[in-house]
Amino acid sequence: MTQTPQPVAFSGCGSAASSFQRSVSSSLTVEEVVTRLKQGIIAADLWILHEIDPQMLLSRGGFAIGPARQVLFFHPRLMSRLLTADSAALLEAPLKFAVIGFPDGQAELRWLDPAMAFARYRSPALTELGNELAGLCEGIVNGTDLAGTSK
Repeated sequence: MTQTPQPVAFSGCGSAASSFQRSVSSSLTVEEVVTRLKQGIIAADLWILHEIDPQMLLSRGGFAIGPARQVLFFHPRLMSRLLTADSAALLEAPLKFAVIGFPDGQAELRWLDPAMAFARYRSPALTELGNELAGLCEGIVNGTDLAGTSK
């Protein structure tokens, strides 16, 4: 017997997220945003390590959500710098973009601010790397023509 998946609605974002996350809204579909992000990641000379489909995964568990994707990316040259500076920072990699599709047709792209994440280690080398990664993320997003408005 097939059970009807339990619907799960996406909530609005909490106010604290703006202190450590970046976001952009877009009128494009989740799939269009993901396609453009992947092109931007490759153009930035980074590697796409994995794409996660939470919609499909939750469906397997009996839940129904709207479209959502996570794109994990990094590069060995960056990992080498990270590990040399402080191996505890391994938890900060890879970087990830999350794209959520809302019922009104808007997609939201979110990512953690690498500058803030790496600054926590109080290492000049990691602070420099975090700032560089934050710039790379901004460059990828700004170069993808998401036709949205920054938050």
